[in-house]
Amino acid sequence: MDQTTEDGSQKNVNSGRSLQVISQGASLHFGGKITSQGLKFVFNLLLTRVLGATLYGVYTYAQTLIQFFMVFARLGTGKSILRFLPEHSDNPPRRDWTVRIAYLTALAASILISAGLYILAPLVNSFTLSTPELVIILRILAIALPFNTLINLTGAIFRGLERVELQIIVQDFTKPLIQIAIVAVAFVFGFSLVGVVTALAVGTVLTFSVAISILYNQTDIRPTGDLSSGSFRRFYNFSLPLTFKDLGSKLYTRVDILMVGFFLTGSAVGIYRISVLMTSFLTLPLSGINQLFPPVASDLHSNGERKELEEIYQILTRWTFTIVIPPALAVIVFSQEVLQIFGEGFSTGSFVLILFAVAQLTNCLVGPSGFLLMMTDHQYLNLANQWTLGVSNVVLNYVLILEFGFIGAAVATAGSLAMINVIRVVEVWHFEGMIPYSTKFWKPVFAGILTIPVMLGLEFYLTGYVLLVVGSTSGLLVFVTLLVMFGFEDEDKEFYYENVRPYMRKLGIVN
Repeated sequence: MDQTTEDGSQKNVNSGRSLQVISQGASLHFGGKITSQGLKFVFNLLLTRVLGATLYGVYTYAQTLIQFFMVFARLGTGKSILRFLPEHSDNPPRRDWTVRIAYLTALAASILISAGLYILAPLVNSFTLSTPELVIILRILAIALPFNTLINLTGAIFRGLERVELQIIVQDFTKPLIQIAIVAVAFVFGFSLVGVVTALAVGTVLTFSVAISILYNQTDIRPTGDLSSGSFRRFYNFSLPLTFKDLGSKLYTRVDILMVGFFLTGSAVGIYRISVLMTSFLTLPLSGINQLFPPVASDLHSNGERKELEEIYQILTRWTFTIVIPPALAVIVFSQEVLQIFGEGFSTGSFVLILFAVAQLTNCLVGPSGFLLMMTDHQYLNLANQWTLGVSNVVLNYVLILEFGFIGAAVATAGSLAMINVIRVVEVWHFEGMIPYSTKFWKPVFAGILTIPVMLGLEFYLTGYVLLVVGSTSGLLVFVTLLVMFGFEDEDKEFYYENVRPYMRKLGIVN
């Protein structure tokens, strides 16, 4: 970067500091999510191997319904936490008021929704899978819904305080470890699906207890104080539109599972869900960056530092896209081998896996565009985006599922995800004058294109799990080698030597 002028030097220093905050949080989150995804993989592998595709589909369907209801239970309070905690960092009473109103709002809403879902569970079942297990499972998960809601809200508080490590401890380590332990014990004692879900509900209560304990012992947040010390109007003017934005998001990311269950069978839900789940790890780089990009972006926007904000937006988008290319190619090229891990019958979802891998690659290609819109006070635009694409996705799913089964659902949802990402980039450019791309993108793009023939060539010599392991490893090595040959950008080298290398030296990885 240009450092020849005093102003340029100062911008470079500010940009470096913001990147350091985001990258350190992203590194922590990425490491935590890698562990979390590994634990989630073990958890779902355990469920699929023991329950089979049909019962696993019933469990997945119930969980998806709960996730829809949790959108209303949160009422956008987590987003308000991310927006206002950094703004009130120097005003503890106002910050505590924000946390208190968020907790009270989420608790009241989640209890009401939980009660309604418990009562209406038989009606929901009659319109969907029509299996007795679904009624019982929905009622158990409804009881646990307020605890899950408050766990997620507590995680948002940790993010708003830029204490990502605390969120990782709760949501990426404690929660999945408890789930695996409880499910393993339940299966050892011969419990059915209902018994397993009951045990998982108990695990949710334990996780919530850990989260609250960490909040009080590791932060100075105390959700107490006079409820008149803050602006209810400003809080809800931000949170409520984002509630419907989140619901719109569910319409294009989860309605496909609900509609597969409505029109098809429990086994179809199970196969489809595993295929989608195996692409979720592709969003880890973007998810890591999004942990601390919102508060940093909010702070820069509030202080009018637009040049630095755009610079960070461009660098983070390129980093995210570059990191995700090798695993995305592995999932696309070796889709059959990936799904065979979960047992007989699941490999029929290979085309679904490929479609969602491409969609998630597109998701990472646009970087944190959605959060940039949100943190620059375009929450109503975000709401319009999600609902437009959400409604379109419902219509497309209805038409294509009837015609092509769960492959039609994948085409509809993956296409909607790609479309909304293109729209976000255009809107950021139109309303904020910022673009995430530059000519520097050619290096990862060409490296990825040249890696594909190497991975495909191995299919002539290897099969099964050996092909998956050797092919993925070879693809990664070729991709990294090509990037080294093309050369790294100046800001990448600068960031490495000023931030990454000292950290690695501290850990004893390098001299």
